[in-house]
Amino acid sequence: MSMQTPFAAEIPKETRRLVEPLLAADSVYRLVGNEIDQIVSDEDFLDMYATEGRPAVNPVVLALVSIFQFLEKLPDRAAADAVVMRLDWKYGLRQELTWTGFHYSDLCNFRKRLLEHGREWVVFERLVAYLRERGYIKGRGKQRTDATKILGYVARLSRLEVVWETIRLALGALVRTDASWVGKYVPISFVDTYSQRRWDFRVGKAKIQQRMREAGQEGYWLLEQVEGHGSDELKVLVEIEQLRRVLEEQFTRGEDGKIPPRPRQQAKGDVITTPHDPEVRYGYKGGQGWVGYKLQVTETADKGSRFITDVEIVPAMRQDNQCLAAVQDRLVERGIPPGKQYVDQAYMSGYHIADSLSKGIDLRGYVREGNLSKPEGFRLRDFEIDIEQRQAICPAGKKQAKWVRAKPGVNNLIAYHVQFGPQCQLCPYFGPDLCTDKPNGRHLGINAHHDLIQARRLETETEAFRQEMHIRAGIEGTVSEMVRSHGLRRSRYRGTRKNQLQALFGAAAVNLKRLAHCLSLFALVRSILRSVPMAPMA
Repeated sequence: MSMQTPFAAEIPKETRRLVEPLLAADSVYRLVGNEIDQIVSDEDFLDMYATEGRPAVNPVVLALVSIFQFLEKLPDRAAADAVVMRLDWKYGLRQELTWTGFHYSDLCNFRKRLLEHGREWVVFERLVAYLRERGYIKGRGKQRTDATKILGYVARLSRLEVVWETIRLALGALVRTDASWVGKYVPISFVDTYSQRRWDFRVGKAKIQQRMREAGQEGYWLLEQVEGHGSDELKVLVEIEQLRRVLEEQFTRGEDGKIPPRPRQQAKGDVITTPHDPEVRYGYKGGQGWVGYKLQVTETADKGSRFITDVEIVPAMRQDNQCLAAVQDRLVERGIPPGKQYVDQAYMSGYHIADSLSKGIDLRGYVREGNLSKPEGFRLRDFEIDIEQRQAICPAGKKQAKWVRAKPGVNNLIAYHVQFGPQCQLCPYFGPDLCTDKPNGRHLGINAHHDLIQARRLETETEAFRQEMHIRAGIEGTVSEMVRSHGLRRSRYRGTRKNQLQALFGAAAVNLKRLAHCLSLFALVRSILRSVPMAPMA
């Protein structure tokens, strides 16, 4: 398809005459209609289309409609209807009042085209650049980051149901690709068993274990049939590769030929939780578990402006501190790195404080207290630690007996091991509820960034720091706005990149809404100032 229809350079006269008086001062559609050519243009999408071919719906129009539908939580069909019936949408899209729009499937095809060409970030990036150029977003200011759960567009399955469904999808792919091969090498009883969905609802634990072993044997049998008798085309089917991975994650193959299920603790983490969306994962946060993704949100926190500067969809089981470096790198690339970044405890560690400082970012947040497993007695903060001198002094005034560097790769959080030795047995604080009751004395694990951590812990005890951290709470309101007003709690699509596109359109909708509100306030202030008579100069 080719892009032969350019986006309108201005709002049609009749559309402006009839619709503009009806729009509120803070209308997003008024803002978009008047300013959109300063934000995004046809040139941003040129490489997505051929120079010849059937004319496509203008990509700027489709991008704006995608934002509008997230602004009002509309599906594709309703958005396509609104394009025809809504006057404010036609004003924002710079279309004639008689414009009949397009088919709703064009929105789906546009999203596919964005993903195929790696342009899912383009609209959000252009909007952030527009806000930066006009001073709404400033580099080295205050920003805050938080995460929230995203529920996947899938049903939650048990381990047994995951295996059953994976076999069913693999068998279906084999039938669609080469039905004659299936008829020759797969018994009709196997096809009948896995031709429809199966559930383990109200099945006892013992029966589930038995069926789990049977499913493992049947899954491996099907793989052996494909590998032993199938063509190269069958062997590389996505569903067959997925079956192979699920079986490896859920079962072990013994030398005796048995295929027992793996213990539950070994089948957690980065494992497929449903074959219908292999990228969703099980996540747990705040006492709640879910199957889906996690959304990282960053926004400005300076007075007078609250604009989203970054959004990212990550696997649900990924820890927040594992996402921080990527967030900061993207902010640096956009030319809007924060001077201070406010986060909660999940993002804080000695390494991340040091890494942020190397980028010129002061990471602000509470650091978790060390040695939380010790209910009473002295903690690490009660010891005098001097890393440069390799010296540790306990609360009783005794120096360590041994200071050794930790082996690399064993525990990345621990850089040094400190042992006080048998001298602890003669200490008045020797005992289970005091310091230690171990014959070898007290042991300390020292972080490589111990000094930074301790300095931050001391700072968090001040009233000034507690007042400052009130800034971080504002991100909770933004997350709630994205979830409640723009439907970002639930995935509309399947796959990380498609959900990333959903998050980017949702964030763009929030930014446009806030920008429209800011501009209406500025216009109101200007009108008030103009109406106030100037006092004569002396």
